Amino acid sequence: MKNLKKVSFIISMAYLVQMACRPALPDEIPLPTKICVRTQHHSLPIPKATVFVKYHTDTFPGYDKPMSYFDASFTTDADARGCIESVPEGNHWLVAVGYDSLYFPHDVRGSMKAVISLDSKPVLDTILYVSE
Repeated sequence: MKNLKKVSFIISMAYLVQMACRPALPDEIPLPTKICVRTQHHSLPIPKATVFVKYHTDTFPGYDKPMSYFDASFTTDADARGCIESVPEGNHWLVAVGYDSLYFPHDVRGSMKAVISLDSKPVLDTILYVSE
């Protein structure tokens, strides 16, 4: 009986040591989805535009919503390109605001609906047109 307790204790301790040495499991598993846009006004790129993303909606969110209304955002780079990764599946809206020094009024904005599906369209790479 004493030997059985010792063996049980040793096995339990070995199990605990093995579990303690394992790396922690991730909190989230990133999805292989992505939305990439190039913000453009007429034929000119609009760098440093902010693109706001509203997930899981079929309804256009409008241009008057505060930033806190949106689920995510990203800024386009000097080439007017920007991406957001691990986008959930579903229907989403993108709303972009930027600045164009060549046209008046200088503030430009645009929007588009984006559909992401792991089966048919996990990556969307497109032009998001903006206007006065």
